[in-house]
Amino acid sequence: MWSVRGQDLVEYALILPVLLMLILGTADFAIIVFSYDTIANAAREGARYGVVHPTDLAGIETMARRLTEGLDPASLSIAVDYPGGNTIRVEVAYDLPLLTGFLIRTAGGSSTLRLRAVTTMQIE
Repeated sequence: MWSVRGQDLVEYALILPVLLMLILGTADFAIIVFSYDTIANAAREGARYGVVHPTDLAGIETMARRLTEGLDPASLSIAVDYPGGNTIRVEVAYDLPLLTGFLIRTAGGSSTLRLRAVTTMQIE
């Protein structure tokens, strides 16, 4: 009786770290997809606003920031550029802290992931 219970406990102890990493990795992936979708939408809407109001840089940034609810504003950067004179380019970058960052940091890596979304549109 005792050996079976001990075996179950050892099996549980061996599989628990793998199971936790699988769960945390899945959660990280979902957060990455959500965050990228959010900043891509913010870059697109900032560029759409910039097409209509090309000289309103503060308005373009405000429009993009307004659409990034749920993200840490301190980790967000927005850049507006006019590369060809008749086009506007809005880049939104976000430094996303990962749930599995403690393991990556242990291995010598960075515990954050830099996400970038760029939208270029022609000014009308």
